[in-house]
Amino acid sequence: MGLGATCGCDGRRPLCDCSAARAAQQPTREPAGEGSRCAGVLLVEVQSRAADALASSTATDEATTKGVFEIVRLRRRSLLALVMALGAAVVVLPAVAGSETGPTVKAEDAGVYGEAHRWSPEQTRIAPAEAVAFANGSTTIPHGIVWTSSVAPVCEASVPVGSGNFKTNWSGSCTFAQSGEYAFYCSYHGPIMHGTVIVASTGTTTTTTSTQPTTPGAATGSPPLSGSGPSTAPAGAPASPLLGSAATAVKLASSQRGSQVRGSVTVSQAGAGGRLEVDLLAKSSSLAVAGHSKRSRVGRIVRSALQPGSVRFTVILNARAKHALRGHRRLALQVQIRLTPAHGSAVTVTRSVLLHA
Repeated sequence: MGLGATCGCDGRRPLCDCSAARAAQQPTREPAGEGSRCAGVLLVEVQSRAADALASSTATDEATTKGVFEIVRLRRRSLLALVMALGAAVVVLPAVAGSETGPTVKAEDAGVYGEAHRWSPEQTRIAPAEAVAFANGSTTIPHGIVWTSSVAPVCEASVPVGSGNFKTNWSGSCTFAQSGEYAFYCSYHGPIMHGTVIVASTGTTTTTTSTQPTTPGAATGSPPLSGSGPSTAPAGAPASPLLGSAATAVKLASSQRGSQVRGSVTVSQAGAGGRLEVDLLAKSSSLAVAGHSKRSRVGRIVRSALQPGSVRFTVILNARAKHALRGHRRLALQVQIRLTPAHGSAVTVTRSVLLHA
């Protein structure tokens, strides 16, 4: 029997140790080609196992690499979210800091019909370059601001500033650049509704020069807004026909009901024998009158030979104004009160009244 039959190196077995058989049977020589066939089978098997191992290693490496990339990707996403959150915080913090505002002065209405009006607080203190917020929360009673100091602040467009400029339900701020004392009153209700803003960098303040108002509630020769006692005139000047300041001598509720306006004027000794004229004016647009001036007279009374003391008056609306009041359920009026003494200059006081049907 040859070596092929003994070893089985006939290609049907997976492995064959031909070298061991050759050592045991030195005299006999194996047929040509049997050793090459065994070496070939061994080489193929080794290469197959090496390929499997390499494939397994490559798959493991790919999975490991994919996991690492996934972790890096998640970390990048988390880092990006953190950076965005920090950026938003950086943006929000200055906005919150910048949203802080100064004091607020509000228009307040009291009384049974809301006929008592005031600014709350009436006096406010701030530093230079700071702002004060003003607001009127009423949807029925208008208010506005008239500055009587020589220097006025810079106000936002939403703040109604100036004579005859008033409205309901508004808010806005005014910035005060200079130190001083800024006096103001309501453009609708007159000096009886007044206030002051004191601007000072230290404990002392410098008072700015105030000018006497000549519109709503102002009276020629009347004292400063804060004065509540009798008016005083310079030596040699004629005394006022009003007893006291215009704010105290003229009593007129700013909100009334019905088709007539009621009020009173306190006449001084200087006004004795004088003449009282009260005119009611309404906007032509509220009367549906085209082609007329901005305001139309809708009521008037005249009284002569006045006596010192309180003089009451009642002014009734004309037919056109009564019709407008019934249609709109309310009517805004400007009341002009003119007191002319027998000797001296006349005094005119203008107030605003809102009539309700």
